[in-house]
Amino acid sequence: MEKLAVLLKYIVSEMVKTQEAIDITYEEKKDLIVFKIRVADGELGKVIGKNGLTANAIRGVMQAAAVKDKLNVNVEFLD
Repeated sequence: MEKLAVLLKYIVSEMVKTQEAIDITYEEKKDLIVFKIRVADGELGKVIGKNGLTANAIRGVMQAAAVKDKLNVNVEFLD
């Protein structure tokens, strides 16, 4: 689980200027792990991208990384 959080933090940190403001938490719900991301004010748009394309790409990478460990993950972007 921790290695998925590290991967997610790396991906997000490459997109934002205020890397120290990145806050990633996760919670387990039965067979699902939900990662929740907060970034500095004004930088959420960089992570979500136009029409949510970047956010969906991040979700896809995380799901692919979790397959090896037979985990089901989702990523939420919090304002």
